[in-house]
Amino acid sequence: MAPVSAVSVEDMSPHYSAPQPLSRGWQIFNYTAMALALAALIALIIVLISKWAGGTPWPGFNWIAMIALPAAFLMMGASVMRSVAVRRRL
Repeated sequence: MAPVSAVSVEDMSPHYSAPQPLSRGWQIFNYTAMALALAALIALIIVLISKWAGGTPWPGFNWIAMIALPAAFLMMGASVMRSVAVRRRL
């Protein structure tokens, strides 16, 4: 009878390789996207609270929320697409 090997077929598959480290540029890109999203959400919350209180918010908060949130969404989407592309190359 042949000895049983401790290595299974799943262990030899290239799909189970270790995650690749992100380059410094992509880390900065991801942190920038996160910062834009947080800034946009804070601006949106400020606008909503000031409107509910009966005040008039600074128009810049509206612009920050209208521009930064979609930009952050697109940046995060690009980051996900890059991660998928890197993962498929393994």
